[in-house]
Amino acid sequence: MEDKKVLIEKKGKIAYLILNRPDKLNALNAELFSDFDAALTEIEEDNDVSVVIIKGKGRAFSVGYDVSKYKDPSVTEDRDRLEGFTRRWLRVWEFPKPIIAQVDGYALAGGTQLLACCDFVIAAEDAQFGFPSLPLGGGFVGIYWGWHVGPQRAKMLDLTAGSRITGKEAADYGFVARCFKKEELEEETLNIARGIAKTPLDILKLKKKAHNRTMELQGFRTSVMFGPEQDAIIHTAEGIKLVHEKIQEFGLKGAISWFEEQKV
Repeated sequence: MEDKKVLIEKKGKIAYLILNRPDKLNALNAELFSDFDAALTEIEEDNDVSVVIIKGKGRAFSVGYDVSKYKDPSVTEDRDRLEGFTRRWLRVWEFPKPIIAQVDGYALAGGTQLLACCDFVIAAEDAQFGFPSLPLGGGFVGIYWGWHVGPQRAKMLDLTAGSRITGKEAADYGFVARCFKKEELEEETLNIARGIAKTPLDILKLKKKAHNRTMELQGFRTSVMFGPEQDAIIHTAEGIKLVHEKIQEFGLKGAISWFEEQKV
């Protein structure tokens, strides 16, 4: 069971989906996505489960997509791959049962797309939210943030490579619904889930759909589905080529240092 990259644990009407690549800070790869999809299907079909909590095992919720095996796809291949990620996040957003994200440690880059599609996020005060340390793309992650923190803060964070905010700041911004001390996070999140689970499941489903309808009318689905095209185009930019050249020349950490040392 522990070899699965997404584990399922149940406590009454609450089901935990636990991202299980702690040695990689729960970076998102094909194996994790396969197990994640299967876990969602299992929980969706289980009528004894009313509320889902997604969390990460170890020191992070998720640091985003695993880019260790980066390839150089065509624009069309790149767009199709990115759309696959987007449709998975939309499945989370459309999931008929309320989904809570419980965040301790790092939640970065693509990991924040998952958070933005959960119904709400509960975080440790010292959790770290943010964007990649290198400008590896654009128009894909940041647009999810805008729906929660507003356009100015979303742009400020997205346009600044390596930007970070704490769980407390994320709550102030509106990206997080509540934050608690690290040692209180698990129990407080479970208490919130139990409070929601008191409402009959059929009512929960209808209420969630009503809230999502409002976001759909405001253009949520259209905007996130535009992200794959925008990101695929940006991946052809000269600036992105420079980033990958520096990664090949210095390694990932060395490339980050090189960009940080550039004077404006």
